[in-house]
Amino acid sequence: MATDESLNPKPPSAHRPPLRSRNKPDKLSIYNSIAPPDTVTWVPQVLPEAEALAQKEDLVLWPSMVVIHNISMANNNPQEQKVVPIEGVQAFLSDKGFVGGKITVCLGRSADQSIMVVKFLGTFTGLATAERLHKYFVENKHGRIEFTSKNNGENSIEEMGDNLEEQLLYGYMAISEDLDKLDFHNRKWSVVKSKKEILDLANDPVKTDER
Repeated sequence: MATDESLNPKPPSAHRPPLRSRNKPDKLSIYNSIAPPDTVTWVPQVLPEAEALAQKEDLVLWPSMVVIHNISMANNNPQEQKVVPIEGVQAFLSDKGFVGGKITVCLGRSADQSIMVVKFLGTFTGLATAERLHKYFVENKHGRIEFTSKNNGENSIEEMGDNLEEQLLYGYMAISEDLDKLDFHNRKWSVVKSKKEILDLANDPVKTDER
């Protein structure tokens, strides 16, 4: 039996929710899209190249290491590639005055012997010796900058020395961005430190008991 409600359905407007008053703001859709006038906008500053490089080179890997590249292995012609074994690098270092059991030469991450790593003791003396080797490569125009240029195909750099190692080896102090050049073991046990803070600690005067 039909009821009055089924026979006389309510008009559609009766089922609609009450309309919002146009005089009242919708709290769900109101937000302030205008920044306050005193808001400070941070704009990154581009550092001069020399300053940026100095900041990068301050973050060294510890214990100190020098990354050595055999530039010939970057040649696409296998006939032009010349392998320098670990023994060759050791002899090269010995000839330059870097001798003794305080340094270790090992292969880097690359399996083609294009990268080798010279690892020093984690001491102030080890850092000083690594810096001396780094300086040797820089002074002979076989440092990081020259290697990057040479590796990018710029051949204007003069080769130094008469023997093979002097011509092919480029090196520089290992910094934070060089972690991916290390083998698994050295990468696992290396940490990044500020060279400036290490040197400040080394030069910090020893405090004595003033009693």
